[in-house]
Amino acid sequence: MKGKQLAKQDAYTTNLLISLLMRFPEVMTINYDARRDYVKFTFMLDGKVDKLKFISFRDSLSESLAVYQDLTDENFFMSAKLVRSGKLTLLELCGCTTTLTLEAIQLVTGVIEAIFGDILFRDAETLDVIKDDELIRQEEIIEYLLSHNNAAKQESLIAFRESGKVYVYDK
Repeated sequence: MKGKQLAKQDAYTTNLLISLLMRFPEVMTINYDARRDYVKFTFMLDGKVDKLKFISFRDSLSESLAVYQDLTDENFFMSAKLVRSGKLTLLELCGCTTTLTLEAIQLVTGVIEAIFGDILFRDAETLDVIKDDELIRQEEIIEYLLSHNNAAKQESLIAFRESGKVYVYDK
């Protein structure tokens, strides 16, 4: 973060992003902009992704989110896009911060794991450190912070991981 005093709401958002990256080692970056009601999760995939496999993923994601909406009465949508970057492919999922829930994130990462599990990068250092009870603790923190993250004016933040560490900066 920049060298300024964090407001209480900024601390909530920063802690939320840290907990999300700790809980979901397959997420490489999170762009979080509550003022624009926008969140983007970026996942790294090994190699070039086949177009049919991506279409299958989008269909599965769409179907899963439709069932989620039917079961929870919560309106949650995410758009998916692939970005080629050298020998890697970035999978970007964009949605709204106001409808973000732990269950929706778990659902989305589950669909990604099911379709791209063999080529999905995960932070191995985070996987080695985090244990089952720590996963549960991170989930409790995420649920709490998502339910208390409603302030109208918040910083636009980006969080990413590098070598087992999580960094959060304002944009």
